Amino acid sequence: MSKRSISRSEFEAIVETYDPLPSEAFDPNDRRYRRPINYLLKNKGRFWQTLRVAFNYFPKGNLTVADLGTYPGTLLRLLNAAVEPGRLEMYGVGLMISEDFRETISAECSAQILTVNLDPRNDQLRDKGYPIKVPLEDSSIDFIFALEIIEHMVSPSHLLGEAFRICKPGGHILLTTPNVTRIGNVFKLLVGISNFDRLIDPDYIDPDDEWRPHFREYTLDEVHRCLSAAGFQTRHKLHSVMNDTRFNVSGLGQRIIDLLKIPFYLAPHLRDSLLVVAQKPEE
Repeated sequence: MSKRSISRSEFEAIVETYDPLPSEAFDPNDRRYRRPINYLLKNKGRFWQTLRVAFNYFPKGNLTVADLGTYPGTLLRLLNAAVEPGRLEMYGVGLMISEDFRETISAECSAQILTVNLDPRNDQLRDKGYPIKVPLEDSSIDFIFALEIIEHMVSPSHLLGEAFRICKPGGHILLTTPNVTRIGNVFKLLVGISNFDRLIDPDYIDPDDEWRPHFREYTLDEVHRCLSAAGFQTRHKLHSVMNDTRFNVSGLGQRIIDLLKIPFYLAPHLRDSLLVVAQKPEE
């Protein structure tokens, strides 16, 4: 494991000076937020938790990283800022990759951006002709990130199988995804609202859209079983509160709901997010 960690003050310093790319910036006229916002600010809690945990599992010395579902590039840019210069070799893998995006991330982070369809069971993506195999050698990656991606997939088994293939023996994958048993979903059911309201609409068809709403969400045990089926061994798993609503425009009703949620977070399975670190067994 790596001896160097990242402190909260170091992370906050990166956030303070962070200059978002066009791919990361939200519409400045978006009325959901009280100020112009970007992907890092909207998900700051998740990125802090991810980096804090990941640094505990990074190997000493040079580090090869793959980010599965890399768009809009925030994780690669954070790693580039947080890890010692010259130590990182990075790959970003996924869809929604324009040439401008590829060139910008390559120039800033020296990262290779690879267009790959990681969900070949999605019929609407299958006809686009993208490769479904990550063009990296077997057992070539030290650490793999899969942040907020499996919930967008018809099936995560292909992604996790590819992650296992490219992961070095003894290497790790860190995965985050929404928790289907979060208290917000329980509240919805109690008042007669479907907890599936964030999922993709039935018969949704948009062949030009490479982003999808959630196909399904998972419990912590289900994520563990998906990783185990791919060959990984779970090393760290937790329910976590990662959502950051400080910049949201919220009416009185929503503010009351947000306050009511807080006591329920004492029960881990009612928290909003899941984080799992798993390891490929040593040969």
